[in-house]
Amino acid sequence: MKRRTAIRNVIFFSAGTVLLPACMNQDNKVSIALKNLSVTGEQEKLLAELSEFILPTTTVPGAKQLASHQFILMMVDDCYKKEDQEKFGKGLQGFNDFSKMKTGDSFVNADASKRTALLKLIEAEENIPEDIKTFYDAAKRLTIQNFTGSKYYLTEIRKYEMVPSRFHGCFPVASKS
Repeated sequence: MKRRTAIRNVIFFSAGTVLLPACMNQDNKVSIALKNLSVTGEQEKLLAELSEFILPTTTVPGAKQLASHQFILMMVDDCYKKEDQEKFGKGLQGFNDFSKMKTGDSFVNADASKRTALLKLIEAEENIPEDIKTFYDAAKRLTIQNFTGSKYYLTEIRKYEMVPSRFHGCFPVASKS
């Protein structure tokens, strides 16, 4: 073996060992690029489960099919003020701990009855930390906003028309006698 070939192989091998761990750790990354929020993959999964529980899949597409969790993250990252983004981030971080404290399970691992009880408790506003309440209200509002702005809703449910009203050229006019 020539010396150049050996050096090249050593460089390729060392570069591979450096890059391989970065490629393997995909569970902790967010699926969209965020500028202002710092969210982990687990937190994104929690947000996806929360939005799916708010708007489940039935005969109409649910929140996961409409990628509501990505819409929520994008809207908070792009459109919210800095202090509102911080409240949302703190609420997102504390939501799972709050779920464990109230139901004994994380929100992702809890069954439907525990999730329902937790969300009813949050909506009843009984001794709820402000950041968790802010996070839940924003997630719920943005999930519904994503659904009502989706192509499915505007074409199948609301029957969106490009022009504000239809033009009826041949409309009978009653004559006065």
